[in-house]
Parts: sequence; C-alpha cells; structure tokens
Amino acid sequence: MRLQRHRERINGMTKDESLKISAEIASMINGGDLVIDYTESELEAAKMGIPEISLEGYQHSGLLGDFRIDNNEFEKFFVIKKLCDKLDIWRRADDRYLKELFGRARLFTVREFYRDPYLFNISVPNAKIGNFALMAVTYDRGEIFQHEMPDFESDLVVPRLGFFSELVAFPSVYEGVIPWVSVCPSEISSMQTQIRRARGRVLVLGLGIGYYPYVVSEKENVGSITIVERQPEIIELFEKNILPQFTNRGKIRIVRSDAYEFLDSVRDGEFDFCFADIWEGQMDGALAYLRIKEYEERLPKTEFTYWIEEQIMSYLRCSE
Repeated sequence: MRLQRHRERINGMTKDESLKISAEIASMINGGDLVIDYTESELEAAKMGIPEISLEGYQHSGLLGDFRIDNNEFEKFFVIKKLCDKLDIWRRADDRYLKELFGRARLFTVREFYRDPYLFNISVPNAKIGNFALMAVTYDRGEIFQHEMPDFESDLVVPRLGFFSELVAFPSVYEGVIPWVSVCPSEISSMQTQIRRARGRVLVLGLGIGYYPYVVSEKENVGSITIVERQPEIIELFEKNILPQFTNRGKIRIVRSDAYEFLDSVRDGEFDFCFADIWEGQMDGALAYLRIKEYEERLPKTEFTYWIEEQIMSYLRCSE
C-alpha cells in the first residue's frame, strides 16, 4: 500500500521541499490543468474495494475522517488521494504534509455555496464595456482550487485545496483574457473577517465585482459605504448591472479616483472603517499595503483593514 511505503520518510521533509510541491500544485491550478475526473460508480467501487484494514490505516494517519457518518469525507479523501497519485506526492511528502493536505481539504456543495447572500440575491449578466467583461465562469466536478492561502511561515507550506462534487458557475470580471476578480470560495472566505468588523461610515478601496460592498450594505450597523475605484469601465459595469439589485443601494457612493489621492483628501474622523483591496495577491500587494498603512497614523479615528493582510505580512517577513 502506498501509505505503508511512504512511512519510511516520516518527518524527513524540509520547508523548501514542501514549497516545491505546493508551487507545482498552484501552477497547475492557475493553468486550469488540475481536474480529478471520477464518476459516482468509481467512487462507490473505491469505497467498497479498499480493505477495511487500509481504511483504518488512513483514518489513524489523519487522512480520512469518519466517512460512515459523513459521506463527503470519503469523497474528499478519494479525490485528494487521486491527486497524490497523479502528482506522485506520496513519495515526495512526509506524514505531516500529507496529514495537513488531507485535513485542510474541503468538498464544497453547490447548495452550500449558493447560500452566500451575494450569490443568492444578485444575478450578474454577461456584459462588456471596453476591455472589461462580466461573465459566468465554472469549476468542473473535481476541479481543484485553493479555498484559502497556505501559511507561508509554517515549517511546511501546504496548500488548502477544495473542489465541488458537481459543476458550479459563479460571476467573474475579466480584463481581456485575464481573470480580474471572481466570487469564488477563496474570495468569499478571505473577506469574512473584514465583513464582520465593518461598521458606521465605511470606506472601500477597490470595487471589484461589488461583493464586499453588497454584503456590508446589508449590515444594520453600517450607515454608508464610499467606494473608491479608478477604472471607469468597472464602475460603469457595476452601476448598470449590479448596483440596481442592491436592497440598500442608498448607502452606496462611488468615487472615481486613485486610492492614494483619495486618502490624501480624507479628514480624520470622516470614516469609521476602511477596507483596502486594490491588489491581486501578496506579492503585488506588499508595496500597496505598506503605502496605505502609512495613512493610519494620520487617520487614527479610522480602523484600517486589508484584504489577505496575514499573507502579505508573511510574505514581507519572508522577504526580509
């Protein structure tokens, strides 16, 4: 059995080795090349075909949850196991890496996903202005994605993978052929803390597809939301296709401006809360994050928060 052969490398993995595997997985995800094909009959056959002693071994090692109580546990295990087979991860990783890879993986259901208030209430049509387009994109069944960013400061860097058990569609903004922002599981998860903390007069730097402003506008303790966006096409797409569906659109004010120029004009106490989201990831966001952080000293009455702040801070520490 693969797991038994793998046990010879217990706790022998370095951080660089974990980064190499995780970067390979991320590269395949970004290229749309990491789909685990399987059918219900294959899933059932696998469940029936694995010896009981092997199942117990997987459970003892922390790779398999109690599938007798939750059917999703075996499907999650089955897909991640096929991923490990496909990429030969069994031979290259140690028990710690595998335990976290399996343990952090999530199987998403379409029903659960569409309970999100934005996805439930907002219908995003196909529309295009200039080089920017609103469109629906999909994850195939078994298509692997990262539902959260890994902890880059941990001894081992392990991706937090997810997949859907059926085809799912969700809204996205593209600039040409380049995806700009999507209402996907990782995007939703990454904003929950800042959504809970938003209050009073809220300043949002970066409009995207309007996910954050919509969810925050539904909060009773939020009185107004000022959105700063420099791309006129994004503003027009939002105002024509998405904003009219907001129940509390009266709370929304959109300002076309550069984020830094706008912050230069803000008076202390003008806003209670600020959420900055004008970057694509931790690497391109690092300098922007540091630049906006400088405004905290001049605007102490405003609580500043940042998209993927933990990942940016981790990146900055690792770059020192």
